[in-house]
Amino acid sequence: MVGAGIRDGRPRADKGSLNPSVGLHNSADGREASFWSSRWLHLASLALLFIGFATAYNVRVPLYEVPDEEAHIGYVDHILRTGRLPAITDTYEAAGAPLYHASGAGVLKLLGLSPPLIALPRNPQFPGLVPGQMNQYLHTPAEDHLPFRGPLLSIHVLRVISTLFGVGTVLFVYLIARLLFPDRPLLAWSAGANTALLPQFALVGGSVMNDTAVAFFAAAAIYFSFRFMKEASARWLLAAAGSLSLGFLTEGSMIVVAPVCASAVFFFSPLSWRRRATAVALLAAAPVVIAGWFYLDQLLTYGEVFAADAMRTCPGCSQSPLGPGLPLGDPHYRGHFQSLLDRSYWFAGGLLNVFVVDAMYQFLDILAGTAVGGLVLIAVRKNLSSLQRQGLLLLGALLLLALLEVLFVSVRISYQPQGRYLFVAQPAIALLFAIGFAALFQRDPQRDHVAALLLPVILLGLNVGILTLTLPTVY
Repeated sequence: MVGAGIRDGRPRADKGSLNPSVGLHNSADGREASFWSSRWLHLASLALLFIGFATAYNVRVPLYEVPDEEAHIGYVDHILRTGRLPAITDTYEAAGAPLYHASGAGVLKLLGLSPPLIALPRNPQFPGLVPGQMNQYLHTPAEDHLPFRGPLLSIHVLRVISTLFGVGTVLFVYLIARLLFPDRPLLAWSAGANTALLPQFALVGGSVMNDTAVAFFAAAAIYFSFRFMKEASARWLLAAAGSLSLGFLTEGSMIVVAPVCASAVFFFSPLSWRRRATAVALLAAAPVVIAGWFYLDQLLTYGEVFAADAMRTCPGCSQSPLGPGLPLGDPHYRGHFQSLLDRSYWFAGGLLNVFVVDAMYQFLDILAGTAVGGLVLIAVRKNLSSLQRQGLLLLGALLLLALLEVLFVSVRISYQPQGRYLFVAQPAIALLFAIGFAALFQRDPQRDHVAALLLPVILLGLNVGILTLTLPTVY
């Protein structure tokens, strides 16, 4: 009964609940499945997959051998030692919002652990002065001695905090897909797995970086906005506003998420236009009230919200963290920009100098093109519900805005085509891959197809290869 899940152009609500008393009808074969056991099993398996690989990268990757990890640790260290936010002369990451770092400092304080910053000597043969020298710092076997103690233990605890934010992101990606396609649990699991098994996301989730934290709040804001778009309950609006606010208090890249949430509420929620405008006003006001103080302080202190010039001229920094922006006419935008953005989305270890074989990136690009072909078929067939069309449209807009933000930053602030900056749009990327593959083999968008598992299987093998073949040759 394909049409049984549709009412008034929208899939019948499953109430988004984890209540064990609720049943989920499987439209593919007519069997009744336990709502409680199926959804919790999906969530648990996705969480375990991500935790397993993020922990592997946590243990396998040496200290500071991912972008900006030393600066992020310095941010946490300063808060823990002084109880105050650092200046850019203390650590260049002070240009970023403090929630992730304050959370890390709070956890270390609560556990009674040491300040985490460790002074490591820089590798004089970096970068690339000697073949095979990929590490920026010199490391000793003592870094791997178990059990971890002192600052070393603190660093690994901070890495675990990143892992927990990553788990939350994975789960929200699953819930977004399940909300839009309630009768397609395999599709939702595949979207979650496309995130949990993404090597770069697992690497970042095993490092001291705020990217998984902002990805978590972005995915949460999208999910709650979609719930409000479907049900118009005040609790979902408040949750969306809170997620947006905490996201802005984590990283300014939430600016690409806010318009998508506002569009979901204003254009697609089942409210009068006046109430929609009021709801959007709340979405806009909450981040200003909760996170606006930080950006105002940056503006008053450095003369700009992002403090890019202060980072470039940082007199107390050991190195300049930012290069210049490059105009669109620069030759870098004819090949290099797309190539680095693409490869560093899938996997770019070290300081963007550790890659897998080029053939793998080319293969993944072919898969991306194939998924786009499936999305074209979905658009042509026009057999989605109104909620599904609206959700996919908004997710497509989210991805486009994230790409435009990377381009804007590279032109106006600093040339930075890094794939991790697309993690704020991970719900869009993960779901569009899964649904695009399935559409090539299944005409009915309300039914599952095993083709949605194609990318998770490939990413699983890619992670194993990176951990057993690529990284051992580097570190």
